[in-house]
Amino acid sequence: MTKDTAAHILLVEDEKPLAALLKESLKLEGFTSRYCKDGEEAWDIFKSEKFDLCLLDVNMPKMNGIELGKLIRDKDAFVPILFLTANSSEQEVLDGFEIGADDYMTKPFSLKELNARIRVLLKRSQTQRNFIATATPEVFQIDNLTIDISNQFIKHADDIKKISKTEAELLKLFIQHKNQVLTRNTILLHVWGRDDFYTARNLDVYINKLRKIIKLTDQTEIINIHGTGFKLADKLTS
Repeated sequence: MTKDTAAHILLVEDEKPLAALLKESLKLEGFTSRYCKDGEEAWDIFKSEKFDLCLLDVNMPKMNGIELGKLIRDKDAFVPILFLTANSSEQEVLDGFEIGADDYMTKPFSLKELNARIRVLLKRSQTQRNFIATATPEVFQIDNLTIDISNQFIKHADDIKKISKTEAELLKLFIQHKNQVLTRNTILLHVWGRDDFYTARNLDVYINKLRKIIKLTDQTEIINIHGTGFKLADKLTS
């Protein structure tokens, strides 16, 4: 997507009246969209068509939004995923963030707010793609763990594992501030651009993911600073 190209959005919603409303709203905002009525249809379309953002209902027949989102994230680490749901249970939110969702909105919602969030996600995604395309490769070493931020993978012994863009951003932030306390607010604003319930729960999910990565080394750990935030620290000095 460029300045002169309208963002192309995958819209997956099984409620036809809401889908029609969303499609018209996206059109009025200058976006193009491809509508799918269920997860299976959307996955077939996603594999053959390029999208700048995915707007997914969670509760759908055949394949739900969480299952679809995981497939999309495994195929494309960058495309923003925004979930729409009538059920705002904490577990559902955590499930969405666990598979790599970027944002969450609970029905009913304001179309004005939805479009604002879409624009924020599109801008962030484009900035990340531009940075990676032009940046000098960034590789960090923590003990026997190699972390390639630019190409989004970690290497431990002979094992190479792909990581998400959010995991890469968080690891870089912690590594650059090793042995320093990072407040939750600082982390949230740096990575997600805002501090609210959903991003706070998202952070908790990703801290658990990062701990599994850092656990590959026996000399470094992520410490929870109660009531404040977190710190990547050497075990001997923590």
